[in-house]
Parts: sequence; structure tokens; C-alpha cells
Amino acid sequence: MLELAKILQQDIVNLGFDGEERNKADLKQTKFYEFVLNDGLRAKTEKLYLDGHYARAVEEAYKYIDNLVKKRAGKLCKADSGTKLMQEAFSPNNPILMLNKNVTRTEQDEQLGYMQIYAGCMLGIRNPRAHDTDIEDEREHALKLLGFADHLVSRIKDAKVADDSD
Repeated sequence: MLELAKILQQDIVNLGFDGEERNKADLKQTKFYEFVLNDGLRAKTEKLYLDGHYARAVEEAYKYIDNLVKKRAGKLCKADSGTKLMQEAFSPNNPILMLNKNVTRTEQDEQLGYMQIYAGCMLGIRNPRAHDTDIEDEREHALKLLGFADHLVSRIKDAKVADDSD
């Protein structure tokens, strides 16, 4: 019986299901679920990230942001996607998606800052992964970018659409 248990244990290790590997996989999953809280974002990125396709997971996260802004801004926004969409949707001069009341200097600065962040994410995070097949993200780097995407998604969801803000 003891020999059978040893053989079974060795088979488990040979198949890659030893405790250490299982713990690493559990940790990777746990971190993902801690960083990516939004259900929609999670649905777009979970399988890619957990399967080790980190750059694709990041690309999909920022495409999700682009599409979410497009959907929330709706017909009020003329731009299709990318930096122009973000600049138009979050413009502090005439915001379509208002992150705050946009009255005080601090509120206007926040609106402008986030407009620049969203536009910068399209240019500096989404586009390189969408247009260059050689981009490879390390697991931890991708996780940080996914966590940041989660924050940006929550800001979009909390934003007031200009017509609804009265």
C-alpha cells in the first residue's frame, strides 16, 4: 500500500500537480481577483491572464475601457475611439463624462488630469499591444496594469453623463 502511495505521489509530481506548483497557480489567481474587481473587466481578461497571455489580457482591458467610454458617452461624442475619444469625453471645458461637479479649480484639474490619463492609456498601453506583436508583459507588470484598468473602469462607471448631471 505504501508503495502504491509513493507511485501515485510521483505521478502527481510528474504531471505538474505538486503542491508548490498548485500554490503558485492559486497565488496567481488570488492576486488577479484582488486586483480586478469589475465583473465586465474580469470577464474580458480572466482567461487570458490565468492562461499566461499577459499582454493580450492588458490589451483587452484597455479596449474594454475604450468601449465603455464610447458606450457611456454615446451620441454626445463624435470621436470613435482612442485618445480623441478620451479627450472629448473627459474634456474639462465641456465634459461628456463628468468625474465631479467640475466647478472649482481642483475639480477642473482632476477632470483634466484624468482626461490625460485616459488618453495616455490609449496611446501608451493599449496601442503598443494592439499594433506590435512583440510586446510581452511579465505577470506582475500585467497585474498592475489590470489593477489600474479596474480603477479607471470604476471612475467611468461613477461618472455622470453631461445630460444627466442637472
